[in-house]
Amino acid sequence: MMGPEPELVVVGHVAIDVNVFPWGVIENILGGAPTYGGLALRALGREVGVISKVGRDLPERFPPLYRAFGMDTEGIKVAGEHTTTFENVYDRKGRREQRCRYRAPPLSPDDLPESYRGARGFYVSPVVDEVTPELLRSLRRSDCTVMLDPQGLFREVEKGGKVRIRMPENLQEFLRHADVVKVGREEVEGLKKTPKEMLELLKRVGVKLAIVTLGEKGCLAYHGGRTLSVEGLKVQAQDPTGAGDVFGAVFLAKYLETGEVERSLRFANAAAGLKVRYKGPVGFPSEAEIKASAQ
Repeated sequence: MMGPEPELVVVGHVAIDVNVFPWGVIENILGGAPTYGGLALRALGREVGVISKVGRDLPERFPPLYRAFGMDTEGIKVAGEHTTTFENVYDRKGRREQRCRYRAPPLSPDDLPESYRGARGFYVSPVVDEVTPELLRSLRRSDCTVMLDPQGLFREVEKGGKVRIRMPENLQEFLRHADVVKVGREEVEGLKKTPKEMLELLKRVGVKLAIVTLGEKGCLAYHGGRTLSVEGLKVQAQDPTGAGDVFGAVFLAKYLETGEVERSLRFANAAAGLKVRYKGPVGFPSEAEIKASAQ
C-alpha cells in the first residue's frame, strides 16, 4: 500500500561516516542529509521523501532505517558497490578533517520520482559534488521552495582522499536555482572568510534568503534588506555530525509552515542544539521539545 506523497524531499547522498573523536572512535555510522535531515523531519511528523544513490554495501551492513522510520524511499537507488564513505576526524572544538574513501554516482533530473514532483519543499544538501545545476533546475516550481546547502560543492577530493574546501567556479549556476541558501561554519572557515563576508557574497549573487550557521554561536541571515543574528542553544555537545542538515531541514519545514524567517531560525537553532547532545543518528527532538527550547 502506497503511503502519502512527501511534502518535503531531502536530496543528497546517504553517507557512511567513520567518526574519530579525541575521546574515541565511532565507526560505520549512517550520515548524509537523508539521515540527519530526513530523520529530523520525521521526528516533527512530516512526510519525507529521499533522492539519493547508495552502494550494494548499504543494505548488507545496515537495517532498512529510512523505511522503518516512515520515510518514502522511492528515490533511493542502488548504484555500484560502495555508498559514499567519509572519515571525519574531530578536534576538541568540534572542527573536523575529512577523507573521502568512496563516492557513489552523481544524481540527475531522471532520479526525481514522479510522486515527488508535488512536494512543497526540497532540501538539497550534497556531500561531495553529486548534485548538478540541471537537477536543481528540475526541482523548481512556482509553488515550492528549494533550499540549498552547498557544502558538498565546496569539497574537492585530493589524491589519497583528503577533502579540501575550495570555492567552485560554477557556484552561481547552482545558487540561481535556490530560494534559500545555507552555508556552514566549516565552509566559511575553509574559504578563509568571515561569516559576514560569506553573507555579503551570497547577497551579491542574488540569493534572497541567505543563512550562515555558526555552530554553538547560532547563525546570521540576510532577508528582505536586513541582517538577522540569532543565538544558538547552549548545550553539552557530544557529536556535531549532521547538525547542519538538522538545522537546514528543520528551518525549511518551519519556514514553509509560518513564512517567518526569524522564528524559523530560532526553531532550527534549537533543533540542532538539542540533537548534538547525542552521538550518531539518534536523539532527534520532537516539535514540543524544540518549542520549549526555542523561547
